[in-house]
Amino acid sequence: MLLNPLHVLIPMRTSIVKSFTWNWPYTPINLAIITVAALVCRWLLRKGINWLIGWTLRRTEKRRSSETTHGGIAIGELTGLNAERQAQRTTTVGRLLSNIGVALIVAIAVMWGFDTVGIQLTPILASAGVAGIALAFGAQTLVKDLLSGLFLIFEDQYGVGDVVEINDIKGTIEDIGLRVTRIRDFDGLIWYIRNGEITTVGNRTQGVATTLTDITVHASEDPLVVMRVLKMVIREVDQDPQFSDSLLETPTVLGVTDITGDQMTFQISTKCVAQTQYDVIRTIRRKVKDAFDEARIRGAF
Repeated sequence: MLLNPLHVLIPMRTSIVKSFTWNWPYTPINLAIITVAALVCRWLLRKGINWLIGWTLRRTEKRRSSETTHGGIAIGELTGLNAERQAQRTTTVGRLLSNIGVALIVAIAVMWGFDTVGIQLTPILASAGVAGIALAFGAQTLVKDLLSGLFLIFEDQYGVGDVVEINDIKGTIEDIGLRVTRIRDFDGLIWYIRNGEITTVGNRTQGVATTLTDITVHASEDPLVVMRVLKMVIREVDQDPQFSDSLLETPTVLGVTDITGDQMTFQISTKCVAQTQYDVIRTIRRKVKDAFDEARIRGAF
């Protein structure tokens, strides 16, 4: 036999009304005290969370200024936890914790107020349980999305502005919500992905980007001469102030990697902060072209 929630709620409503009491002036005074206590707790909670956020950001900035690598790049740049990103993540998590804390304070204050005016909480909680069970069956997907969104935010798998690949969709993150993530692909199309449906995430923005750049010349050229010209070019790029915040190590000429017909291939290895390697590679190719022209080194036909 199925349980009709109305059969439970109607008698509960009657018992709740019968238990209502109001004693002047004690009941209004108690309600005022409860309200003031809730407001004070809310103020203290937000003050505490704001202080914790500020302390975390100051500590991160201090560590960032003391731990540097090649070209003055902070260690945080390698892991994606630079000052700007850490500030964004800390603020997001702090706002989330603040909202959860305020919700708990309001719930406790409401239950305390009900008890003050003599309203029985047991029937209310029982009716909420019946309604909650019915709601849970219809909101499983929503709960899954919300929980996944919480984990995405806390684990910092990606942030706004990151270039990512999510479930075979490649693009830039435009917004992260508790329920959905908005991503714009390279064709300009906007995708809304439910957080509960995200199974794989590839982030091209966090961490280090190591690239291999192929340089091809005619097979008749002297490899030693080509190597000398390439090393001169990468030394010039490494000393360029424009790339002091991009290059993590001095680029390396790996030598001849392939000879096919009239074509001889050299490779240059670069290690950069993620998403900054493209400018470095373009500059290397342009300078290599100019250096080859000056040294009269023929390219591949």
